[in-house]
Amino acid sequence: MAIPMEYLHINCLVVDDESSMRKTVSNMLTRMGFKSIITAVDGKEAFTIIQTSKIDLVICDINMPEMTGLELFKTVRENKKYSDIIFIFVTAEIRRHTVARAAEEGGAGYIIKPFVMATLEDKIAAVLSKKFKPSSIETHLKNFQQYLEGRDLQSAENELKKALEMAPESPTIIYNFGQLYLAKGETDKAIESFKNAIAKKPLFVKAYDAIGEIYEDMGDVQSAIKYYEAAHDISPSNTDRLITLSKLYNRGGETDRAENILKDAVSDVRQDVSTSGHLMGELYLAKNENEKALEILVKAYKKNPSDTSIMQSLAEAYRKVGQPEQAIEIYNGILKINPNNAHAYYSMGKTYLEMSVKDKAIDAIKKAWELNPFSKEITADLKALAEKDKFDI
Repeated sequence: MAIPMEYLHINCLVVDDESSMRKTVSNMLTRMGFKSIITAVDGKEAFTIIQTSKIDLVICDINMPEMTGLELFKTVRENKKYSDIIFIFVTAEIRRHTVARAAEEGGAGYIIKPFVMATLEDKIAAVLSKKFKPSSIETHLKNFQQYLEGRDLQSAENELKKALEMAPESPTIIYNFGQLYLAKGETDKAIESFKNAIAKKPLFVKAYDAIGEIYEDMGDVQSAIKYYEAAHDISPSNTDRLITLSKLYNRGGETDRAENILKDAVSDVRQDVSTSGHLMGELYLAKNENEKALEILVKAYKKNPSDTSIMQSLAEAYRKVGQPEQAIEIYNGILKINPNNAHAYYSMGKTYLEMSVKDKAIDAIKKAWELNPFSKEITADLKALAEKDKFDI
């Protein structure tokens, strides 16, 4: 399928640690008619280019040193200003969990090495057509996300209803209704919608995670574990979920299980420096070997300085070794990337309390509660502060 002329103006970025592969893909893009093609040797260099150049399409190897393709994608997606960049993954392996992770993160697709030019051309034509000529349903869903982020819930609901009229059985639309109900504070309806989405699409990882997160916020550890484990069975290499499960196992008194899930994960991703370092750091934190945790998390952070999950763990390590100022600096860095990160605000508030800076602590915990009023832990802490310091919530 030839690429339409109107799509050939975009800026392409080819990311691969093998020079021969970078050259091969670049030559294919040139023969397709693309004029602007940039290359990068790994995810770290690619992210620097994305921050300094206008990039529309990334064709990216998954397994690379410094920063893998999936780590790059996660880092890019955490910043809203890069949300329109399209990723196509290239991989020499077809392990189920690798493909599942790529799909879960939201990439436009993947291609197995080796491949011919026609395969890449067809994939690019399909994803660019979706970008530049979206269907009516895709337009409504994009509008829904924009209204939801802007807290215009009525307009968000109107967009979803229009999409639902066109595709009443769509699990994605049903899932988005769950997000809407969650924003409205209607957690029972949200859970019901997420479960309905799973019934229509049993491998819908995000729906399992969404239910797990609700139960986690409500303090129902066993129910949270149930749904996170279901998501883990489908996509077993999601670092954030592995860490969440480990912490929930610890809360439930299953310390051996908590340790083993991280150990197994580390051995599976040992070639990914920042990911394995992140998991090892969490393992040391769980064992209260905080100096070791800090040392390894600093290294992981230097490898991938824009991963908010690594930053959260690093800030916790700084707190545990008695360096709260450094932790506050890291939390501020997270909020620059994701201004609506309730966990970062809450952790910052707790850190300010440890520093006896009460006014800033109250402001941060209030903000966390505004972003996530369903969290039993945040609500309890805010109520305790309000009662002690005589302010209204």
